Amino acid sequence: MFTPYPAVNATLHDLLSGARAVLGEQFFGMYLYGSLSSGGFNPATSDIDFVVVTDGELGPEQVAGLEALHQRLWAEGGQWAAHLEGAYLPRAALRRYHPAAPPAPCVNEGKFYVGGFGSDWVIQRHVIREQGVVLAGPPPANLIDPVSPDEIRAAVAGVLRAFWGPVVVADPDF
Repeated sequence: MFTPYPAVNATLHDLLSGARAVLGEQFFGMYLYGSLSSGGFNPATSDIDFVVVTDGELGPEQVAGLEALHQRLWAEGGQWAAHLEGAYLPRAALRRYHPAAPPAPCVNEGKFYVGGFGSDWVIQRHVIREQGVVLAGPPPANLIDPVSPDEIRAAVAGVLRAFWGPVVVADPDF
């Protein structure tokens, strides 16, 4: 099926069919990235990184439907439902990173929210483009512009500033 892990595949099947049902004609594709696409997946510690690509921005009814989908997946208690980490992005937002892009529905650590994307999204887009696993839709390289080494370096610097900056300010001896 999608991965060598039957329980992960069952969760992905439920997520894919549920997203298609909620989004209808706005569903464009679904992709895996992270450890499942790079070969580093560890069933004891990994999560399931995914992105669902939509045809345009979603309305409040669709966002509510996606939240209900994830609430249902969590309630059904599938082993991997709580390990879903992903976003529902319009194609235009996936093509290039724009810090001022509108927030999008996201799920992480058992929480559903609408939020923005930091500079780490440059890195994630690169991984999806180069190593993403297609669950539905066209190849990700058709949807995402190439990410230059300079963009990746800037994104890594942004992640370091955002994560480690507050740590160093709080404890200069760290």
